[in-house]
Amino acid sequence: MSGPEQRRFLPRIESLRGIAALTVAALHVTSSWVDEPSRGAVDALLLQAIKALTNGWGAVVAFFIISGFVLARSLDRDFSAVRFARARIFRLFPAAITTVGIFAVLFYGFGFSLYEGASFRPLNVAANMLMLHADIDRVMWSMKAELAASPLIFLCVWLYRRYGARPLIAIAAVLFGLSFVGQYCHAIGDDTNLAPLYAFPVGILLHFRGAPLAQRLKPRTVTLGALAAVAAFCACSFFKPVGTLAMLVECLSAAVLVLLVAYRAEAVIFAPLDLPVVRFYGKISYSFYLLHPLSLWTAARLTAYLFGQFGSLPVGVILLVSVVFSILFITPAAYVSWRFVERPAIGWNSWWSKPKYDGAAVVPGEVKALP
Repeated sequence: MSGPEQRRFLPRIESLRGIAALTVAALHVTSSWVDEPSRGAVDALLLQAIKALTNGWGAVVAFFIISGFVLARSLDRDFSAVRFARARIFRLFPAAITTVGIFAVLFYGFGFSLYEGASFRPLNVAANMLMLHADIDRVMWSMKAELAASPLIFLCVWLYRRYGARPLIAIAAVLFGLSFVGQYCHAIGDDTNLAPLYAFPVGILLHFRGAPLAQRLKPRTVTLGALAAVAAFCACSFFKPVGTLAMLVECLSAAVLVLLVAYRAEAVIFAPLDLPVVRFYGKISYSFYLLHPLSLWTAARLTAYLFGQFGSLPVGVILLVSVVFSILFITPAAYVSWRFVERPAIGWNSWWSKPKYDGAAVVPGEVKALP
């Protein structure tokens, strides 16, 4: 089992999650426009750069790697099925319920629905809040998949603690093989894709086996490895990022980054992850991810307006303006959700998880903690 040093909180991993959330948001703002004819050679290069940096599907795969890694650390600290299930409930559901509730209020109050075909019947709203459906806020498909993967995560940690790495490697290989099968990928609904589920055991393996591997690398190798991982990740945008093989490259690239960020803290290349703005978006990343679709309607109209009014303005500049607008538009709401929904829910779970005392077993004048 890992030592205490491997179970401490890693702010830079949280920062990675924030960057992944911003990447998904940028993809949703730019995807309909990034292939528009460029306005000059410089604009063409800028559009290619935007496309490379907006691999939103790969960012979701990175979410799964990070979740497997972080949850393995949590279970390694306290291996309890009850505590794990309770923590998952308090961590995932309050912000999700709040977000779907906001979407429902906007629909019933103003007739606003972001996605065609979304149903706001009360039972379907409840199903979306419980992550059984994901048609109201479609980015929640990944949270639906993560929720479904929770037993898998617990099982993988248990298997590693009992039998080592081989069962996890076998599970990851089987899940990768199943990712070629359409029936498996959509086994819990057409609104969810289970293809990248093998990223969770990969993230778990990073926790248990990653430190010795990372520490053997020379500083120059760490830098080159990080740059190569980012390059491979971005390159997938130019192929089919949802394709099975591209997804494998995204998984491996994200795994390399998590490995190096977690266990080679001295590497200068990762210093930007400590910037206050990056840390901020890391903290609010979950609420930001859930809420950012609310900015897309306005961002799309801003993009169309800029296209129509500024015929000589490079397309890439227009898209960058729209991305910044979208991020700034939703950031206050994401912060409020993090501050007044996520944090209190985590606090409630921490309170619930505090050691309880057996009153019947306490002798006057002494306090005895339950085992």
